[in-house]
Amino acid sequence: MKTVHIKERAFLSMILSSIEVYRHETLGLLLGYRSMDGFVVEYGIPYQTAVKGYSWVAPKSRSSERMENILEHMPINLIGDFHSHTQWGDSKAKATPSGEDVADMESGNVYLIVAVNDKTKDVPWHHTKKGIIKGTLGEYAIELGAHILSGRNKWKPVKIICPSATGLSR
Repeated sequence: MKTVHIKERAFLSMILSSIEVYRHETLGLLLGYRSMDGFVVEYGIPYQTAVKGYSWVAPKSRSSERMENILEHMPINLIGDFHSHTQWGDSKAKATPSGEDVADMESGNVYLIVAVNDKTKDVPWHHTKKGIIKGTLGEYAIELGAHILSGRNKWKPVKIICPSATGLSR
């Protein structure tokens, strides 16, 4: 299984931007590099101008183009994106891609999903057998899953390694 190493600054940015707009989705770019066994995420940069709904989010095309054009002149690579899924009523968010998410994936990139739900109990941060990490922060239960495209309209999980998350105390 491939891995994605998430640095602390990227983890914090993704979690905080997802909680900031809780009940709406967030979207951002993943900057870093590809490694022999997967990916290293140095930064998670949220789109400030993304158009947000309760169950969808999309970048404004001109803003996205501007950011991507600037990145071509910087010594870091665009390696994918992240977005959030949020609880809707009693329906819990999951850190797995929807059909629309898979349709937007490109081969060679990594995609992270931050699932944010209302906390029902304290859960220490930990890795699951499926490669995701999960835990609670404040009033939120959070799952973080990573995925890559593995064929036409198919995805597979990528194991997350994020010491700054799994080392958190409540």
